[in-house]
Amino acid sequence: MKYIATRDLRSNPSAVWETLDEGSEVIVTVNGKPKAIMIRADEDLEFLIKAISRAKAELAVERMRLQSLNSGLDSLSSEEIEREISESRKADR
Repeated sequence: MKYIATRDLRSNPSAVWETLDEGSEVIVTVNGKPKAIMIRADEDLEFLIKAISRAKAELAVERMRLQSLNSGLDSLSSEEIEREISESRKADR
């Protein structure tokens, strides 16, 4: 995995393409902080996009699970869960 600043990406994009051709990922940074991940796009782009979407969804679920553990919400009863869902839906309206 290689890190590259946005200014370096603009001035030397061929370095990124070479890294991707080697099979490595590129992390694009802005002011030293990660902003994007670049990966090589193969023939089956649609499959790759779906896989990335699934991975992002799994990550979101894992973050919610950890948040519930940290806040003690993992021990709610079914009735309490239904009440939380109902209240959340009311707030969204």
